[in-house]
Amino acid sequence: MRILPLTIAATLLVSACGGPVATPTPYVSVPLADLATNSQLIVFGNGMGYATRFNDPTWSKNKSGPRLQRFVSTGTPGEYEAVFRNFDLSKEYGRATFTMPTALASVSGVTDLGYNFTIIRNNENTLVYTLSGLFTVNLERGNTTTLYAGGGFSTESYTGDGALQLLSGSASYVGNFIGESTYAGRVVGDVGLNVDFDAASDQVDGSIYNLVGTTGSYVFNNLIISATIEPVSAFSGILDVDYAVGDVFAFDERGQIKGGFYGPGAEEFGATIRITDGNNHILVGAISGAFDE
Repeated sequence: MRILPLTIAATLLVSACGGPVATPTPYVSVPLADLATNSQLIVFGNGMGYATRFNDPTWSKNKSGPRLQRFVSTGTPGEYEAVFRNFDLSKEYGRATFTMPTALASVSGVTDLGYNFTIIRNNENTLVYTLSGLFTVNLERGNTTTLYAGGGFSTESYTGDGALQLLSGSASYVGNFIGESTYAGRVVGDVGLNVDFDAASDQVDGSIYNLVGTTGSYVFNNLIISATIEPVSAFSGILDVDYAVGDVFAFDERGQIKGGFYGPGAEEFGATIRITDGNNHILVGAISGAFDE
C-alpha cells in the first residue's frame, strides 16, 4: 500500500515551463531532468568495491581503490560530471563530463587526470529520480594496464527527511539488479523491497533474486535484505545468503547494502551492495526500482 499525503502531492517542484524552482522546506526532490546546474549527487556505497589484479601482485581484491564519489549536474538533461577519488589514500583520479547511457548500455572515457573509466547503467529507463549502475576506473594513467577497480553506484534526487516523515504505512517496490562478480562477470537479476514507513519500525526488507552471471556455471544464491531507515532518507543494513547446496555463497556469508529513497513521496529507491566469501569471490552492484503499482 502506498500513502502519499496531500502535503507532498501539492508540493510540485516543476514549474509550468518545466524548469527547476526553489527548493521548499521540507526538502522535496525534483526530477533529474530538472536539476539545477552544479547540483551534487552523492553516490552511496563508498567502500563497496572490488579490484582486479593481473600485473600487480601487491594489489588485493579487498583493498581500497578508486571510487566514483559523486555526479555533478551540468544543467543539460542527462549530462553529468563524474568525480573519482580514493578516499583512504586521498588520491584524485579526476573528473569527466559524459552523457548518462540508457538502460544496460555503457559509456567510456578518460578523466582530466588521464585515467580510463567506464559507466554502465542499470535497467531503469522508466525511473525519473534515480541513477544506478556500475563503474570501473584504471589504477594507472593511460591504457597500458588491465589493473582496475570498480563497484556499484546509486545516486538520486532524494526524498528528504521532512517529506519522508509524512509517509506512513507500508509500500512494496520492484526493480532490477546489475552487478559484477569476480567469478562470473556481469550479473543481472530482480529486486523486491517491502518498506514500513511507521516511525516505530522504519524497516526495509526484501530480496535480490534470479541472479544470473554471464560467464562460468556458477549458481547464485538469493540475497536477503534486512535494513533500517536512517537520516537523509537513507537506509543501510545487511545481506544474508539464502543458502542452497551448490550455490556460490556459503550459508554463513553476509554482505552490506546502503541506499536511499528518491522522489517527492519516496516513489523510487536505489542502493549499492557488496558481498564476499573472504577469499577471491566478490559480488558488487546496484539495485533500483519504483513502487509496485
